Amino acid sequence: MGFFSDSDKNLYKQIDLFNPTELDLIDLNQEFHVSLGLEKFIIGRFNETEIYNMMDEAGMFKKLTERGYPKVTLEIMPLSELDNRIYIKDKKGETLVHIRLKLNDFYLKQIKEVLKMVYIDWLLTQNIKMGKLKGKKALFVGQEYPGLNVFLEIQKFIYKLMVIIGAHGVFNVPEYFHDAVLFHKNFRFVDPEKEGNFRAVIKSFTKVSLRTISECIHSGKVKNSVTGEVYKWKNGEMLYTHDDYLNDKIFNEEYFSNVSKIKESSTFEIIP
Repeated sequence: MGFFSDSDKNLYKQIDLFNPTELDLIDLNQEFHVSLGLEKFIIGRFNETEIYNMMDEAGMFKKLTERGYPKVTLEIMPLSELDNRIYIKDKKGETLVHIRLKLNDFYLKQIKEVLKMVYIDWLLTQNIKMGKLKGKKALFVGQEYPGLNVFLEIQKFIYKLMVIIGAHGVFNVPEYFHDAVLFHKNFRFVDPEKEGNFRAVIKSFTKVSLRTISECIHSGKVKNSVTGEVYKWKNGEMLYTHDDYLNDKIFNEEYFSNVSKIKESSTFEIIP
């Protein structure tokens, strides 16, 4: 499915990253620089064959075959380490998967350290064969086509990339609630308050479909049952890290204690 909307891929241009009240990871190099030595390599290192092999090891092409796409092509468009685009297209040349990655140094405010991170700037998967089902089958907000259900394979590929290049972690800024739910198996919000409220919402609607919850949230129809305040979706980084030091610094006992307190003290309901 399309995880991010058009507005999300430009999010880091729209928000003043040096405003400490905004995001937690500050991009130390926001300007776009084209490096002439990177045109044929993703993140200045991996050529098209290597990217294909890593995706194949992650099970991507096997899963696409199961989805009805046995013949696909992989294309890479690396403009710089700050703009790396990967496409998987069907035999007609239509895009099935589009991933845009950014490798850069980010300043993490909580621990006051600069870390090399992979930022998932754009992520789209779409099942073209299903057609535009608006009016026939409900789509998530931001979707033009139904998804391909290859999120697990995409995660495996990006994790492998992260380990090889020696990055401290991978993060994204989900535009919609349902995007965050898909990432949430392995990713957590850096901000414990966002994480706690997010988990409280999930806990409150165990018998409601994800599509319904997301639609209600983004139309202002979900409120805190205790305070009566409308639950407003706020952008924030979701981070995955395999680094023990970083996990101890960010996702430590204090973090999970704060998350638990917020989750257990908050209940949400749909506004009639």
